[in-house]
Amino acid sequence: MDRDEREKTILEAALAVFGRKGYAETRMADIAKEAGMSYGLIYHYFENKESLFECLAAKWWRGFYERLDSLAGSSLATEEKLVAVVRYVLDIYRERPDFISLFVTEISRGFAYHGHSRSREQFLELFRRATALMAEGQESGFLDRDIDPRYLAYIFLGAIDTFLSVMILGKEKLTDSRAGKIVESIMAVFLKGACRA
Repeated sequence: MDRDEREKTILEAALAVFGRKGYAETRMADIAKEAGMSYGLIYHYFENKESLFECLAAKWWRGFYERLDSLAGSSLATEEKLVAVVRYVLDIYRERPDFISLFVTEISRGFAYHGHSRSREQFLELFRRATALMAEGQESGFLDRDIDPRYLAYIFLGAIDTFLSVMILGKEKLTDSRAGKIVESIMAVFLKGACRA
């Protein structure tokens, strides 16, 4: 196994253990055992549990930022961009529920994580990019200009986060049909409101 493969194995093991035990209860020895490696070898790759966690969090943010950036400059209509954001997160839930679990339990709600200024900055960067997407929608005339684009971003991302939280905590499966209904529900309430016309 070469260096890159070992590092990937360690990260996968850390993701699994963080998902089962949570950040606070995870020890480097747990990760070593999960990876099938010696305790000392883990430290050869990562200085401590925090650096391992930060590496996983950075991977999460990088993917999310890249998706938002690709949508921001695209010729898609605003509604299509918003649907693409919801689908992106739901696709990760289906393919890598462990990553979504890490996001919901440790990144989004992890007070220890937000205690570091760099971590807070990563989280706030998501809202900055989502706000830019909303402002773009306002400039195109699709979204209401009377609502602060930051608030639109908060409401939109909050709806996605709530669905993810319930699914992760309930260990729910995500079928294609259910994913479609979630997208439709989020978009209907976000764009039209919950009141009957």
